[in-house]
Amino acid sequence: MRFSVFFLILFSFFQIFADTVKIYYLYEPLSDRYTFTNQCSDLRSCKPLYVTKGEVKHKAGYKINPGKENQYDEIIKRASEKYGVDFFLIKSVIKAESLYDPKAVSSAGAKGLMQLMPDTAVEVGVKNVFDVEQNIMGGVKYLKKLMKRFKNNAKSAVAGYNAGPAAVVYYDGVPPFDETMNYVDKIHGFYKNYTGKEPW
Repeated sequence: MRFSVFFLILFSFFQIFADTVKIYYLYEPLSDRYTFTNQCSDLRSCKPLYVTKGEVKHKAGYKINPGKENQYDEIIKRASEKYGVDFFLIKSVIKAESLYDPKAVSSAGAKGLMQLMPDTAVEVGVKNVFDVEQNIMGGVKYLKKLMKRFKNNAKSAVAGYNAGPAAVVYYDGVPPFDETMNYVDKIHGFYKNYTGKEPW
């Protein structure tokens, strides 16, 4: 019995892993539509469904404190007003992404406070990802885009911020990836601590 349970768990793990490796998507900008496939001969035209952002790295001794959490509030407020995204949702995303470290870099190449991947930075017009204002404005612009795509469903939007919108579309909600599920839970907790309210 124990062996059966073990192999069932092992199979489930490899099935999810297989999904992340074998499923690709093509995005059609004109129709704003995703097409999914298990075959891809050219990664310039189709991309893996899910690519982890990797582990965030900080300088030795970096610690978050209340001062760090509040020092970017003016920029966050401007971004919130410009794009119509909840101020505390933005703060929660920043905390989950970088612990308010503007120099944070992940092993996959995500950078800055809102951990913008290179392609995302280009998409939202950010030229210097380590410039605090550019990074926040760009990250919130992208978050707003996700909010629109998922009809103001904040849970799906933040899942898309982590895993990519294609994965959320494919799974019709939060994808079953440990990193993404933990990320969504973190933001839920941070938001509730900031406001005393549920984020979704």
